Amino acid sequence: MKLTIHRGSREIGGSCIELQALDSRILLDFGLPLLDENYQPFDKNSIKSQTTEDLIRLKVLPDIKGLYQHETPLINGILISHSHQDHYGLLSFVNPSTPIHMSKGCKELIRVSHFFGQTACNLQNIVTIEPWTPFQINSFTVTPYLVDHSAFDALAFLIEGDGKRILYSGDFRGHGRKSILFENILKHPPSDIDYLILEGTMIGRDKGELETELDIENEMARLFNKNEKLFFVAFSSQNIDRIVSIYRACLRSDRLFVIDPYTAFILDNLGKFSSSLPQFDWRNIRVFFVPSSHTRQMAEDKNLFKFKSAKINYEEIQRFKNRAVLRDTYLTRKIFANKNDIRGSILIYSMWEGYLADIKPFWDSNGVPIKHVHTSGHAYIKELKKFVDALKPKHIIPNHTLFPEAYRELFPNVMEVEDGQTVTL
Repeated sequence: MKLTIHRGSREIGGSCIELQALDSRILLDFGLPLLDENYQPFDKNSIKSQTTEDLIRLKVLPDIKGLYQHETPLINGILISHSHQDHYGLLSFVNPSTPIHMSKGCKELIRVSHFFGQTACNLQNIVTIEPWTPFQINSFTVTPYLVDHSAFDALAFLIEGDGKRILYSGDFRGHGRKSILFENILKHPPSDIDYLILEGTMIGRDKGELETELDIENEMARLFNKNEKLFFVAFSSQNIDRIVSIYRACLRSDRLFVIDPYTAFILDNLGKFSSSLPQFDWRNIRVFFVPSSHTRQMAEDKNLFKFKSAKINYEEIQRFKNRAVLRDTYLTRKIFANKNDIRGSILIYSMWEGYLADIKPFWDSNGVPIKHVHTSGHAYIKELKKFVDALKPKHIIPNHTLFPEAYRELFPNVMEVEDGQTVTL
C-alpha cells in the first residue's frame, strides 16, 4: 500500500491524504486550507475566479491525477470525516462521477451550508455510510467509527487493504458531550493497527481553563444565575454540542434561549437524526427573526413559516431582558446597539479565539465585558496518549498538526511523512 499526504503534515486544515492499494485509490478528506502561504486566514472567495490548473499551480488544489472535473476519473472514492470545511471544502472541484462517502449528519450539514451560500459544494454522487458498518471501495474495506468532535456525526476510518490496517483518526476528542464514544474505543479498540494517522491540533496549544463540555455548561449556568443581565453568546450554529450546553445552562437558570432562524433551521434539520437536540418548540427557546440574508432566503424558500409559533420580537425580548440569552450575530448586536440597549449586557465568547479580533472592537466601544467560555473540539495531549495506548499501532503518522516533530517526544514509532511525499506502507 502507498500513502501520500497531499496536505496536512505540517498544517491544521486543508486535510487530504491518498491511499493506493493494488488497483484502488481513495482520498481521506479533501479540505479547504485554513491559512494561506503567509499564514494569514485563507480567503475562500479568492478561488472563485480561478481555474483548476491555476489552483494546482498555486498549491491550493493538490496535484492528484484523475480527480478533477476535466479528467478521466481515477479515484475510486473519497471518505469525508466530518462537516468542517477544512475537511470537505474543495469537493466542488471533484469529478462528479467520483463517489463521496460520508455520514448522514455530515451530508445534511454540508447541504445546509450550500443552501445558505457558505460553500460551493453542491453534493453529487454521495454514498451515506453507517458507523461501525464495513463497506467496500474496490480492494479497500472501510469501517467508520463515530467519534466525539465538535462537528455533528463525525467519523474516524479503519481502512484495510493489501494486507495492511490503517486507522485515520480524523478530528476527535474525549471531553465533549459524546465522550462515551471515546471511552468505548479505549475499551474496545480495533486490533492490529499497522499505521495510525493521528491528528495533533492541540499539540503546542494550551487546553484553556475549561476542560470539558460539561465544564462549559456549568460555567454558563453559574454566570446566568449570578448576573441579572442580558447575555449575548457568540458560538457557531453548527457546533451542536455547544448549543446543547447553552440550552441546558438556560434551563438550569430559568433563562430564555433566543436563537436566530438559521440556528433553528439547522437544529430542525438535524432533529431527524437525534431526538435529543433542542428544537424551536421546546421549553425556554424562542426564535428572533433577525433580518439577515439567511432569514430572507428561508422566507423566499418557504422555510421560515415553520418557526412562526416560536417567534419573539424585540419588544418581547425587552420583557425578558434580564433573563434572556441571545445568540450573537452581527445584526442582532447592531439592533440592540442602535436602540441604545446593549450597555449593561455581557458577551460570552464561546468560539476559537482567532475569530474574536473581528468583533472585539464593537463590544469594547459599547463597554460590554467579554467572558471566555470555550473548550476545544480536538483531543488534548493526555487524550491522544490514551488513544495511542489503547490502539497500540505499529507506527504513528502525524497529521493535522503544526508540530509533527513533537510527536516523537510523546509517542513511540513515529513516522513523519512530508506533504507530497509518497511512502510504501
